[in-house]
Amino acid sequence: MVDFDFETEEIVEGKASILVPKTLRGKGPGKKEGIPFYNPVMEINRDISVLVLQKRLSKGKEKVLDGLAGTGIRGIRFALEVEGDFSVLLNDWNKPSYQLMRKNIERNKVHNAEAGQEDFNTLLTREDFDYVDVDPYGTPVPFLDSALKGVKERGTVAITATDIAALAGRFPNACMKKYGAVPLQTKTRHETGLRILIGYCARTAEKYEMGVRPLMSHSTDHYYRTYLEMERGQGAAASCAKNVGYLSINPSTREILMERERRGGFKVAGPLWIANLWDPVLLKKMRLRSYMSPGTSRVLELMKSECDIELPFYSSDEIASSLKVHTPALAEIIESLKETGFSASPTHIDPKGFRTNAPIERILELFRGN
Repeated sequence: MVDFDFETEEIVEGKASILVPKTLRGKGPGKKEGIPFYNPVMEINRDISVLVLQKRLSKGKEKVLDGLAGTGIRGIRFALEVEGDFSVLLNDWNKPSYQLMRKNIERNKVHNAEAGQEDFNTLLTREDFDYVDVDPYGTPVPFLDSALKGVKERGTVAITATDIAALAGRFPNACMKKYGAVPLQTKTRHETGLRILIGYCARTAEKYEMGVRPLMSHSTDHYYRTYLEMERGQGAAASCAKNVGYLSINPSTREILMERERRGGFKVAGPLWIANLWDPVLLKKMRLRSYMSPGTSRVLELMKSECDIELPFYSSDEIASSLKVHTPALAEIIESLKETGFSASPTHIDPKGFRTNAPIERILELFRGN
């Protein structure tokens, strides 16, 4: 019987019932300290990871790594909720986390999960996995090289970033230092930040002659999350490199462009990912489970509606402000664009945002009431 140096309480999430430290919890990433960290706001993140892993498992015996597991909640939910022939390693270098994970595995009576206490990067130098989950405090950059190299061919790397103040442009110097990219602090900054994260992963993979393909990506609450399929070889790396470029905003028309090269005279962010953020086929096959969060349902359905449109979303408030007109209702914008033959959808990233393949001229006409 382990006696912890902190008080615990029971929480239920998904099909798991675990012990977590009885401490004050907020929306942010928390502070690195000896006490294992559990963030209830990340429930949507974990719900979606269950759905992605379920779709990514093949028929063979597979190995799953929850590499920075904390209390073990994600890995235990994998073991309880995902069907298939797989094993889960819940790993955390922190001894109290390791002890708590062992207790939580025992509480939930899962037989395909075990706890490990090892440095993440060291672990992945000697063992590879079919699915690797990286959910750190702050930036995932210190773990990405190991994670990308440590996943098997056609395997999945799931990455969370909570340093969105850097990625979204509040601290541009920090973004350049960590990700080698220029952000833009606009109304659409969270998509730009998400694309910078994926672009950095793609550039990191290219160093090792690998390519990435986003399966699912979202910006929720205080974090960004992406799931990447890995492919090895010079051809995969070269093909992936073509999807890294720049996001440019025309200062006079507000048109948002994604291009391989920088556009002179425009506001520019990047380098970043300029292709689709999702695999629409995979996403549309996902079905919410009855016990999952209503917030997960909202995010999932919005992503399904927008996933066929590769272009970045527009902020209705930002366009209206630039034209000095009243902001039309979002439903009205989307319906009007569809009536004129274009694709249009709301976005999960911003309740005032819409994604469309319509040219900027048509969008501006609509806002002007023409």
